[in-house]
Amino acid sequence: MPRYVIIGLVVIVGTFLIMNYWPKLKNQTKTRILMGIFGIFFISIFVLLFLLMY
Repeated sequence: MPRYVIIGLVVIVGTFLIMNYWPKLKNQTKTRILMGIFGIFFISIFVLLFLLMY
């Protein structure tokens, strides 16, 4: 149970920090962050498909 409270607090604090610092970032930095997130998502899809096949 305490684990879920900690996860909830991390999500709330992380969201607050992202909302606070996102407008202050340069456009190139924003683009790199978004490309990294989508790249990880894209790779994770293939890893999950590979794990489900075998």
